[in-house]
Amino acid sequence: MSIAPEKMEEGQKLSNFSWESVSMNVKVGKQDKKILDGISGTLRGGEVCALMGPSGAGKTSLLNVLAGRVRSRGNVKVDGSILLDNLPISGSALRKRIAYVMQQDILTPTQTVRESLWFSANLRLPKSYSRKEKEELVEKTLKELGLEKCADTYIGDDMIRGVSGGEKKRTCVGIELIMKPKLIFLDEPTSGLDSYAAHNVVMRLKDMAAHDGCNVLCTIHQPSSEVFHQFNSVMVLRSGKRFYFGPLSGLSTSLHAAGKGCPNEFNLADHVMFVLQTESSEALDKIEMQMQEATPASQHPEMPHDKSVMTMKLEGAHAGFFTQLAALTKREFQNVYRDKAGLIASILVPLILNVFFALIFFQVGNIDRSEWTAQAHFGGMTQVAIGGMFGAAQPLLLKFPLDRGIFLREYATQTYGAAPYFISKSMVELPQSFLNACITWGAAYFIMGLQGSFIMYVLIFWITGVAAASTALLVGCLAANPEVAQQAAPAVFVPQLLFAGFFIQSEQIPVWLRWAQYLCALKYGMNLNIMNEFGTDVIQDWPVQKQAMVSGLIENNNINPDHGWLYAGVLIGIIVVVRLLSVVALAKRAAAFF
Repeated sequence: MSIAPEKMEEGQKLSNFSWESVSMNVKVGKQDKKILDGISGTLRGGEVCALMGPSGAGKTSLLNVLAGRVRSRGNVKVDGSILLDNLPISGSALRKRIAYVMQQDILTPTQTVRESLWFSANLRLPKSYSRKEKEELVEKTLKELGLEKCADTYIGDDMIRGVSGGEKKRTCVGIELIMKPKLIFLDEPTSGLDSYAAHNVVMRLKDMAAHDGCNVLCTIHQPSSEVFHQFNSVMVLRSGKRFYFGPLSGLSTSLHAAGKGCPNEFNLADHVMFVLQTESSEALDKIEMQMQEATPASQHPEMPHDKSVMTMKLEGAHAGFFTQLAALTKREFQNVYRDKAGLIASILVPLILNVFFALIFFQVGNIDRSEWTAQAHFGGMTQVAIGGMFGAAQPLLLKFPLDRGIFLREYATQTYGAAPYFISKSMVELPQSFLNACITWGAAYFIMGLQGSFIMYVLIFWITGVAAASTALLVGCLAANPEVAQQAAPAVFVPQLLFAGFFIQSEQIPVWLRWAQYLCALKYGMNLNIMNEFGTDVIQDWPVQKQAMVSGLIENNNINPDHGWLYAGVLIGIIVVVRLLSVVALAKRAAAFF
């Protein structure tokens, strides 16, 4: 290799991966369900192995157990020996030598292919690598994976036009291969790809496995004949047990010896799946026994255990906190300004909506109008505040599921820590929220004819919106999946409306429920809004009758005019505490994820 040979030369040595008597049981109620049953195997360096079986055979479970992503915990019990170069797969140092490519292509849509690979190289490779070496390694990976032509194209998603499905899958592979791992796991790498794209992906894997001496194990579903015959070996599972393990030629020969040979012009992969799904359990037991008798014991020899463990020289300090923070902040900022449709919507939607709301509440704050009422005046202000809360929370609830998937993948591979991730999001989110506050009140304040300080309205809206967004972030971190987060959000935000002081004043809420208002960010924001619009310094020149109509808002909502800074401090406290809880919650979920 031409890239930093002094660091990578040992990475060229073959690596041995073996597992013996791997079992997995899941306790369901009072019964134990056996998912995997005593599966053993060995992969030699440079080998690409397919893991096949009918649905429910245990393919993905075995892959996750071998990768160390599923361990004995709670109602799950895992047994067996799993060794990489004679060492158990445990500890962060050894896990850095393992790559896992998930079935879903979870990538940042606004990054280019080159930027995605550089992000991984910059944060995951040791500091001993110079910038030039990292850039050369990225370019080499692009070339090896055939991604040079689309290197500067956005990854894309449903809304942003980007690379093809095959190129996206190869990008996912490249992100993991930057570390030159000795063991690569892939879950359905050809899923959703056409035959040519699937063949291309497997060919690239085979070439790199042969070149770097790493082992590749991937689950695969209904491969074409061209794809299937690129694998060096195959493990076929049925009902959590090993049905066959060895070279592809041995599979064809042993099936023929058992009287179930693959007819000419048939796909061998399809044929073995058809046999597994159409024959009875007793017949399959007999076929398996006949196949074992027909398979020579030396067909898939065990690799000798070399006591001198072969390791890549990737030890040493990796990217520090500020390097991680800078890279994450840059990516977050790019995600905002490159998503043109989202950026335009974030400006136009609050502008148009709040102009519409303001026209409904036209000049409600003008006390000289004969139609003026305290209820309408208070209602217009409240509408803007409520709209701001939901406007700040809703985008996070919709967008965070994708962000969480990316975080879980990158945090599990130790690309960065939880703290720089959340700080970077806040650094980009805060200016956006402030701009949104300026747009909102710029559209509503003058049309409504409000009396309070415009700057104070903007600042109150800003801090209340960030508090609402923080709450939405915590909901997204705690929820088991995006659907649960969406369903839980109303239960968190709707009750806040009841404590805002508009629908019912605080003094009218039963005493035993009144305490809940102090947990609601909107309540503190409304306290500040009421003080800004109906404070003594604002209404002192109003007619006495109208002063009396609004002065009750402060008294009946338990607002102390001298506690303005306290209310602002509580909002800031909510932001800090809730975001810290989000960091902890997501870090724990990521730890369980890998």
